Amino acid sequence: MPEEKKTEEQLRHDIRRKYNFSEERDKERIDGFLEEKKNRYTATKQKNKAQEDLEEFKKTGNPNKGTQETTEAKKPDYSLQDIRALGKVHDDDVDRVTKFAKSNDVSIAKALKDDDLKAILSSREEKRKTAEATNTGKGKRGTSKVSDETVLKDFEDGKPPAEDDDAGIKKLAEGRMAHKKSLSRTNNPGT
Repeated sequence: MPEEKKTEEQLRHDIRRKYNFSEERDKERIDGFLEEKKNRYTATKQKNKAQEDLEEFKKTGNPNKGTQETTEAKKPDYSLQDIRALGKVHDDDVDRVTKFAKSNDVSIAKALKDDDLKAILSSREEKRKTAEATNTGKGKRGTSKVSDETVLKDFEDGKPPAEDDDAGIKKLAEGRMAHKKSLSRTNNPGT
């Protein structure tokens, strides 16, 4: 069987046998070799495709053949499971999940079960929650309370309190009482 058609597990097994690696001890090395093989297969596929397109162009002189295929290839072909799985993913992460699934040649549902992708998504979710909690510049402003002196001065200038009747009247009365107390203290400093 050509290596290009082997499953990931078969490739991992071949790497372990060839280099006498242990899955537990040499996991990073195996992953590195596996990634190199995948990259090499992808590059070979792209090279072969480019050569086929060039040959087709030389024969027909039609440069649009390749672009038609690439636009058709760009259409996502999601299964019902993939659509359901994407429904649980934040909008900002959908592209990352689909790229991850395509690069590993697995379905989106399987990609979401991958530990590496889970770590990436949880990190991004944590960052979003932190940003939302800090909420810089978009939070509601607190209401400022009008001081008793301001209400009293405005009333003396002919402006009634801006609040509803009961609260405004209460605020005005408190302002007058505070003003009288301050006057009596300045007139009678001993009390």
